Amino acid sequence: MDTTHSQGTTPREVMDEVLARHFAAEEAHDRPGILATLTDDAEHEPVGFPGAPFHGHDELMGFYEALFTELEQVAVEPVRRLHGPGFLVDEVQYRGRAYRNFMGFDFGPDGRPVDFRLLHVCEFTGDRISREQVWLDVNAIRAQAG
Repeated sequence: MDTTHSQGTTPREVMDEVLARHFAAEEAHDRPGILATLTDDAEHEPVGFPGAPFHGHDELMGFYEALFTELEQVAVEPVRRLHGPGFLVDEVQYRGRAYRNFMGFDFGPDGRPVDFRLLHVCEFTGDRISREQVWLDVNAIRAQAG
């Protein structure tokens, strides 16, 4: 088990700005915009998502292509954000529509509303995200599936 964490010196304001651009690109399904916020060797681990973790831009785009067909964002409400040296933890309440087999649960082709807590743990190298873990409230998602 890797228990190390980033000791980077990325300023808080830079981390917030990069994450804002990353989230905006995700919402817009802007693939080049997403990649512009990530290091070339970025690791993305949506915990519990089939096939995770994903490494590098090619694997990450495969993940996003699947995600964009399975989840539609409706609203994101910030709950709290914590900063450390070269990392941040961002908690939100996520509302959207889930389709098909989001997180391995059957939401059907017409989708269903979902509402769940979402936690991002992001590490930074300079002005880009080098590692991101995403923790979803899987019990809440399961309870809302078909």
